Amino acid sequence: MKLVLNSTTHNNCPVAQREKLSLTDEHIKTMLKAMHEKPGINEAAILKTCNRLEFYIYAKKEFDCDGFLRELLQQVNPQGSDCWKKFSKNMRDIDAVRHLFQVSAGLDSQMLGENQILSQVKEAYSISTHYKMSRFVFHRLFHNAFRVGKMVRSSTDINCGAVSISLAAVELAKKELDLKNCCAVMVGAGENAELAAKYLCKAGLGKLRVVNRNIENAQVLCESLNTGTTAPLEELYDEIAAADLVICSTAAQEFVVSYDKLKNQLDSRDRPLVIIDIAVPRDVEPEVGDIGCVKLYNIDDLDERICINRQKRANEVPKANEIVDEYTDKFFKWYDGLKIVPIISNLHQQGYELAIAEVERYAKDFPSGDRERLELFAQSLVKKVLHGPVSFLKSSGEDELTEEQMVALDYINKMFFSQGRQG
Repeated sequence: MKLVLNSTTHNNCPVAQREKLSLTDEHIKTMLKAMHEKPGINEAAILKTCNRLEFYIYAKKEFDCDGFLRELLQQVNPQGSDCWKKFSKNMRDIDAVRHLFQVSAGLDSQMLGENQILSQVKEAYSISTHYKMSRFVFHRLFHNAFRVGKMVRSSTDINCGAVSISLAAVELAKKELDLKNCCAVMVGAGENAELAAKYLCKAGLGKLRVVNRNIENAQVLCESLNTGTTAPLEELYDEIAAADLVICSTAAQEFVVSYDKLKNQLDSRDRPLVIIDIAVPRDVEPEVGDIGCVKLYNIDDLDERICINRQKRANEVPKANEIVDEYTDKFFKWYDGLKIVPIISNLHQQGYELAIAEVERYAKDFPSGDRERLELFAQSLVKKVLHGPVSFLKSSGEDELTEEQMVALDYINKMFFSQGRQG
């Protein structure tokens, strides 16, 4: 058997090409069903995110995983098949295991240490299990991946602090305001504005208003968030006057918020207003920061903290990789141990040790001259007890265990040796 990973990621495939490889939930369902029906494939999982498409496959050594995946992608997503041929990479066995553990730990993400990828790995495993494509090997593989992800995040600072402008803006807002009781105005509806709005909602924001020149784009953003209301750009100053927090992120080439117009709106205001301008060029005229009730921050105010956080995360990579390597080695020792000869040898050795332990336990009840015969009896009995299980493990005629034999091996160890060692 072989454990294979075929993938395209942000490391080797540009976004314009990754877009062509986008798979729907229906595509994944179709592909897992096809894998389930393929005799050469025992187990499989598909990890799909905006930055990666990865196929983990446990298959017979002679099975052509590359050719099978090319044909399957051609069937479900013809526009992406050429891209897959050009950009896909593959790994095998221990390298595939290490890669999955690094992915779960956030070490292979564009944003080092990000948390979302771990839940995406769990989702891939859950879907694979639902379609009966995660069994003996993948149950162990993916649960180890989850442990690695949790261990790295709990034992290191790999995900400390914000390392994106949008998240940094929201973290700053959380320090300045009680977001649950706030009304926030998002000026703009582009990518950074969308991310900031998502982070605000996740933080428990009380009320969201989206102001944009194109009102339809603002409505699309609110619909994607399942919350928020919209207003046209002409009503911007009225919206700001009613807000507690304003985050600006437009593509305008000149100031969207001017000092003179805003000052007139805020003359009688007595509560603070936090404005965070994450646009380049800036959306907010710098003099707005001179208005008494306003706290104005721009992208430079956030960037220093982001740089510090990025360096902190980078410093944690060696420690995180030590955890990855430890779990990789442990898993692969188990995985490599699935070969039948060492397994049977180990069973016999465990049986021999159990026999000798029982001889030591009861030898005192027999004459000293009977010890050798007692050892022979104990070893012969264990050998006879193991004859059936060992014959079953040899029955496939292969060098490696089948899935059914792997499950049986677990039961054999539990039935014959766990209790023996306890006794």
